[in-house]
Amino acid sequence: MMCREIVFAASVIQSVAFGLLLLGPVPAGAEDMPRQGDFRITYTSTVPAAPKPVTIGENRVASATINMMTAVNESGGKLLHNMAGRCTSAPTIDNGAKTLENHGYCDYVDADGDHVFEKWDYPLQPLAAMNEGTGEWIGGTGKFAGLSGTMTIRSRRLNTLTDGAVQVVGEKLGHYSLTDTVASAKPD
Repeated sequence: MMCREIVFAASVIQSVAFGLLLLGPVPAGAEDMPRQGDFRITYTSTVPAAPKPVTIGENRVASATINMMTAVNESGGKLLHNMAGRCTSAPTIDNGAKTLENHGYCDYVDADGDHVFEKWDYPLQPLAAMNEGTGEWIGGTGKFAGLSGTMTIRSRRLNTLTDGAVQVVGEKLGHYSLTDTVASAKPD
């Protein structure tokens, strides 16, 4: 009899624990997200196995990658806080002139499944320990619907311990705003 009571008690404990796991984090509503603000976001980028670049001249190469991203909003906001993402990257490097140019797009997602979309550009510039580009928010879903704004992006390539991998750390600094995506029914 005692054995059945122990099994029943263990089953109840497992059911309660599973129920608490299902609750998960409480979704943040749009009212929790300020309609505009400044941000400072730290991000990391990893390409686990960078493809071999394509030669496009005597000293020039181009490539295309998908980068695995993480982001944390250092300014305490909800925009890109604890979010994972993927970015395209299309760098062109001129080893003779020692220059870099890079362009791409990102898609970040939060725990609620809401997305943030970004476009970014690193104009032609010297290859350096730190590179700088610009970016813009080009929309989102859920609480990020109607997202727009601009940013300065600074990045630094890291020495990696994995052959063939590329790792970058950086920050995004700028301003954002959320606009209503549904037209108002009120006349002007």
